[in-house]
Amino acid sequence: MIEILNLAMPFFGLILLGVIATRFFKHGEEGFAWLNTFLIWFALPALIFQVVSAAPFEKLVDWPFVTATSSVTALCFFVCLCLGRFAFESNLRTAAIQATTGSYGNVGYMGLPLAVAFFGPAAAVPAALVFCFDCALQFILTPAVATLGHARNEDAHWGDVALKVSGQVAGHPFIIATVLGALASYFAWVPPAGVATILDMLTKSAGPCALFALGATVGMRKFSGAGAELDMLTIMKLVVQPSLAFVAGYRRYWPTRRY
Repeated sequence: MIEILNLAMPFFGLILLGVIATRFFKHGEEGFAWLNTFLIWFALPALIFQVVSAAPFEKLVDWPFVTATSSVTALCFFVCLCLGRFAFESNLRTAAIQATTGSYGNVGYMGLPLAVAFFGPAAAVPAALVFCFDCALQFILTPAVATLGHARNEDAHWGDVALKVSGQVAGHPFIIATVLGALASYFAWVPPAGVATILDMLTKSAGPCALFALGATVGMRKFSGAGAELDMLTIMKLVVQPSLAFVAGYRRYWPTRRY
């Protein structure tokens, strides 16, 4: 138990520091714009590239694993969508945002560093793959459902939406880092010493900066008045989805018992 606390405390301690910082330094959300730019475009992509490129290529094509985890995300998305639409009587566009909130796991900011800390370097590749495929899934489902809600509106053009979504998925830095990492793994490419040092520095900064930024984001949010919708989304995000993902992974990887 003490070992688990020692592993978890630094992560949640950094989140707490981010929350505290928002109480003493009133920079506003725009004050964290450069930090988020650094994380999303440089530090986290470097981390993803490093862990993917360092893995044997055959470990990157575990489609049953990716299918299991992505199916859980899709299921939770549509459950939250139905609850938002029918239980809370939200319009379809609002329900799409609620569905994304309840099913989009925080695999990037917390999942990658926590997975490596608790389970070792071998957990980095599965966590990175889950994150990238979840990103792609969310980038497709959310605008598609939101556009469906405004299908009768002359501003909702499916061709434009499809083109925009394709560009968002293909151009997202996490997706690009995964693809480049997979190519580097396939060709056994090793970066030059100078480039490797930069990647290593970015990788080491990703976890602390991401956790601090997460705490700062939470600290700047106001949650009063959210009501039952927030309770439902919180339970789905923190309890139901992780439990279903655990069951899917358990069924996939637990060794067959012989009697």
